[in-house]
Amino acid sequence: MKNILFILCTFFCLSSCESFLDLAPESQPNANSFYKTESDFNGAVIACYQTFRSYPTMVLDVLEYRSDNMYMPSFTSGSQDKYEINHFQDNKTNSLIADIWKNSYSAISRCNVVIDKIQNAGINADKKLQFEAEVRFIRAFHYFNLVRLFGKVPLVVHEITDSEALKTPREEIDKVYEQIVADLKFALQLPKKYDNSDLGRVTEKAAEGLLAKVCLTNAKYADAKVYLNNIITNGDCDLLTNITDVFDVNNEMNKEILFAVKYSKTLVDGGHGMWLSLSDVTLAHFSSVLKEAYDGSDKRAELIQYKKSGTTYLPVKFYDIQDASTKQVGNDFIILRYADVLLMYAEVLNELSFNTDINSKESGFYYLNKVRSRAGLPALSSTELPSQAEFKKAVLHERYLEFPLEGNRWFDLVRTGTVKEAIKAAYDIDVPAFRLIFPIPSAEVEKVNNPDILPQNPEY
Repeated sequence: MKNILFILCTFFCLSSCESFLDLAPESQPNANSFYKTESDFNGAVIACYQTFRSYPTMVLDVLEYRSDNMYMPSFTSGSQDKYEINHFQDNKTNSLIADIWKNSYSAISRCNVVIDKIQNAGINADKKLQFEAEVRFIRAFHYFNLVRLFGKVPLVVHEITDSEALKTPREEIDKVYEQIVADLKFALQLPKKYDNSDLGRVTEKAAEGLLAKVCLTNAKYADAKVYLNNIITNGDCDLLTNITDVFDVNNEMNKEILFAVKYSKTLVDGGHGMWLSLSDVTLAHFSSVLKEAYDGSDKRAELIQYKKSGTTYLPVKFYDIQDASTKQVGNDFIILRYADVLLMYAEVLNELSFNTDINSKESGFYYLNKVRSRAGLPALSSTELPSQAEFKKAVLHERYLEFPLEGNRWFDLVRTGTVKEAIKAAYDIDVPAFRLIFPIPSAEVEKVNNPDILPQNPEY
């Protein structure tokens, strides 16, 4: 039986109030009496998982259009906000950016409630540890997105009142990262695996994978190496032989998946709409530089081709057929997979030492070539990549080919300092430095109305 994690949860007693920065939970008179049994807390944890359902929209409407993966030549009614993001013309009233802020803090608020309530809960100790570790992973995930997208953000780790929310200032970036790391280290206590009834919950390897990405983002390569090596040597994960099988809706939660957002199209409100669907494939927004980046033998090129599903077309990476009853599709949305682990490890090893032995497991070449081999590409050596800098460029390019539509490209460009170069080459747009982060939504700034507490990002 599929896991209940993709069922829309009815525990809306945890929902955040949409006013007051969305930092404070909505007050509920029966909240204290609700948190008593293991079942109560399990339901509350599932409500925290539910917050991942907005993540694909953030990736496909914001992150992919901010990068050189997607290009929108013009906009139609309802798509102006996306166009502005794509052309680096967005402002503080952009609704897509506002949704990221609102949804992220709503999720964090839910997590904070569970973490606070569970401390004195009289439930099974192992379950208590698991539940807290799960929601601390979820909280860390949302803060990781917030700090990369907005810079300094309010850091809230406990339940707070509306009045306290209005007085919560933006925290320094390094302090936000300290909390992210602390939460993910706590999450390392999660189970290594679950039985089929709980498939889709966060595992230890998912926590290690996200923690490694946090370390890589902050150039803490030695730390990242430890977590990535743990995943690689554990043996639970592997690359699938055929790249298209990774995204096959009949092969979800396969050995390549560390963590994914779960959906089920057969359940009412359990699935989702068709991601990037088109009635006319000539209107696809995949950028010309992305399409031209694949050579003729690269098997990954197929994943950004369109395939007919009923009366519409979908990218192969998101292909599914609508359920006859719910009119939804049910692809899971992959957040972390093993190819990412291997390419992060290749990058980390190269940063620590440029080892040209392509057969050595201490060489970045070994892991880069594993991913290339699966794609049908020849191995690279120091002949093609004679320096540490050239190898780093090759890994970034491989990530470009491997992860379109998965939310990695924009963050990769920012952390490697290559935004200006990539966007100029793709679209002939000069990206000013202030646009490496987004504006704080104007509605949030106006609620606080105090620039000492919640100032706007410069130049917005």
